[in-house]
Amino acid sequence: MSTKSTIDFGRGLAVRQAYMTVGIALLVGFLMALILLFFEYQSEQRRIEQQLQRVITSSSAVAAESLWTLSTDLADVVSEGLVSQPLIVEATIETFTGTVLSQHSKPAVSECWLDTLSFLFGPTRVEVIPLFHKNDLVGHLKLNIDPLPARQVFFKRIQYIAVGELVKTLILAAALLALFYITLARPIRNYANWVERIDPDNPVGWRRAPPRREQRDELTALGESIFQRLVQARTYFLELQQTRSALETLNQELEDRVQVRTKELEVALARAEHLATTDVMTGIPNRRSFMDQAEKRHAEWLRYKRPYALLMIDLDTFKQINDTYGHPAGDQVLISVAAVLQQHTRCEDIIGRIGGEEFCALLVGVSEVGAINLTERIRAEIAKLPIEFGGQSILVTASFGLVPPESLQEDFDEVLKHGDQMLYQAKNEGRNRVCIYHSEICTSAH
Repeated sequence: MSTKSTIDFGRGLAVRQAYMTVGIALLVGFLMALILLFFEYQSEQRRIEQQLQRVITSSSAVAAESLWTLSTDLADVVSEGLVSQPLIVEATIETFTGTVLSQHSKPAVSECWLDTLSFLFGPTRVEVIPLFHKNDLVGHLKLNIDPLPARQVFFKRIQYIAVGELVKTLILAAALLALFYITLARPIRNYANWVERIDPDNPVGWRRAPPRREQRDELTALGESIFQRLVQARTYFLELQQTRSALETLNQELEDRVQVRTKELEVALARAEHLATTDVMTGIPNRRSFMDQAEKRHAEWLRYKRPYALLMIDLDTFKQINDTYGHPAGDQVLISVAAVLQQHTRCEDIIGRIGGEEFCALLVGVSEVGAINLTERIRAEIAKLPIEFGGQSILVTASFGLVPPESLQEDFDEVLKHGDQMLYQAKNEGRNRVCIYHSEICTSAH
């Protein structure tokens, strides 16, 4: 019996588990990266706000002092220091009347795809900070703030985090895969190979123990359970084989008996059919068999016009023979007459004993002349039969009634009736003769 290798099953399980492990690890890593990035974004946003607040706070007093003293040099130092900050692209110090005391800027850096992400750290904005000197408004500090550098730093941070999380995810997936292979996939494959090596047609191998494992877990219990079931199945299988062998023996004996009985029944049936259709004493067809065959021949004559002649035969003084010599002698006479009929008729002709000393013959395919000649020959042969019984010679003759082909009737009973008429006429005319039926005219021949 060919079975599919279980090694493929083990590999398929390991591959599917690898896909699932890597997929789950990547999903977990992705979620962890999102959470980490969210907190990183919140932290970076707070850091930027705090840094801007510190810069503005530390620069406001000096800028106010430069406006109070109208010191351009001091204002330039403040504005240059502000512009040196990554997020400030332009700084302007002006009086409350709008006179610009100092203004510095740096070239704007543009990255189209980062410019579109204005929701990160907000869009470019201008902040106006009022400057006071001893509670008196002396001017304003205008700062043009662009969060693009913060976005750049944040996206670099995203890249580092993504690569780091990916590496950690792959390491975790590899560890989980190795753990799964050692604890589950490899034991399952070993059990599958063990089961595959078991030959279903050889129960001896069913007693091979499962692979040994140091751990006592569900897989060990599964292997032991399978082994116990195999031992039970082996017992049932051997019992089934013994039962099957016994059944085959019994079936063979039954078949032999049936064959013998069938042959006996066939022989009995053939014997019964022979007894039902054959006259026991003479061995020729009895009345029933003769009538069945004769009616079939008559039907053929009606359909195909194949001629036949009907010959009725009755032994003369047969009762006297029985009375004089005894019934055994009469039986011998009947047997001898039947032998003459069998000897002088053809295989296609039909003969039969239809009464005590009465016989009948149906001569197929003959003409009237041929039927007359055959009948006369049979009459003569019967008349000269050498019947010896008890040391005495018995003479026997017979009377014949003949219905030639030209005088047949559509009704077979009418044919028989005409044959009987001719037979009685032969008896009345002196016996040992043949009377022939011709339509309504009867003739006799000696």
